[in-house]
Parts: sequence; C-alpha cells; structure tokens
Amino acid sequence: MDTEDGHEPLTLYLDVDGVVTSTGYQERAGKDHLDPACMAIVAGLVRDLPARVVVSSTWRVDDCRPALVEGGLPEGCFHDDWKTAILPTSRDPATGDMLPAEDASRGYEVTEHARRNGISRYLVLDDVDVGPAHEGHHVRPDPGTGMTRADDRHARELVGNMAVDSGPMRSVA
Repeated sequence: MDTEDGHEPLTLYLDVDGVVTSTGYQERAGKDHLDPACMAIVAGLVRDLPARVVVSSTWRVDDCRPALVEGGLPEGCFHDDWKTAILPTSRDPATGDMLPAEDASRGYEVTEHARRNGISRYLVLDDVDVGPAHEGHHVRPDPGTGMTRADDRHARELVGNMAVDSGPMRSVA
C-alpha cells in the first residue's frame, strides 16, 4: 500500500506496556489499563504522520486491536499483518513461554516483520532496547511514564529525518 504521492507509508511498531501505559499509571488505575494521555500522543502520531500500526508487544498474543481502538487509536489504522511474529529467540527454551520484554529479541521480531512485508519506512515505539539495526527509528519512552510530549517530538523528528523511501532494512548484528 502506497500513500497518495506513491511513497511507502510509515509503519509504527507499537509496544504497549511502558509506551501507551506505564507502571505509574497502572499503579493508580490497575494492571492492563491504557493511559489516556499516552494513547492520545500515539493516536496523534498515527493520524498526523500518517502511520499503519503493527503491535510488537506481548499484548499481541491475544487480539488487542479492539482495546487499542477503544483506548483511542483510529479505526482501520492497523497494518494488514498487524502483529510481529513471536520468534523462537523470544521464548524460554525450557518452557516455551514468552520471555519478558527486556530479554526477548524484540528487535529481531521487528526486523523479521519488516522484511517479510517489504517495509523500509518505520518507527519503533518501545521502552526496551531493540538493537543497533533500528538506530534512527526507535523512540524509547521511560516505562514509568510511557509516551510523553518529549517522546512525541522525538518521534516526529526521527520521521522528518527519514528519507521518504529509506531503503532496505539493515541486518541485525
């Protein structure tokens, strides 16, 4: 899918915990509650840039799209392939359970999804390190606060610095 000017649209890889909700907000509102202020920032990015959303969070195990739309993301904003795959490197080899985000290979998951879908113009919103392959494409909010206005400005700056078609994704080292 190209934009009206024929260029690749922006894809936004979205983590949930630490981005559109935070430890601080969940302490007040309860576990798994989305922070309306953080959601508004991300929804603004999705509308303004415009961007297609791919969920890269552990929330992708279940179809979390209705909760994200109810929380404020625009209807129809999701990429056709709306979630990253859970790769073997993101599972505990002994139990098969998903590893905590800090230990999972989220950057590899983003790279695999982008390659599989021919995506080169993207932004990653994730509170954990996603590796050097995503340098210049990663906004890393503080998990205690989630997305802030400063993170919003940083995201817009990164997108503004991207070439419209930024070329093939670098390999993950």
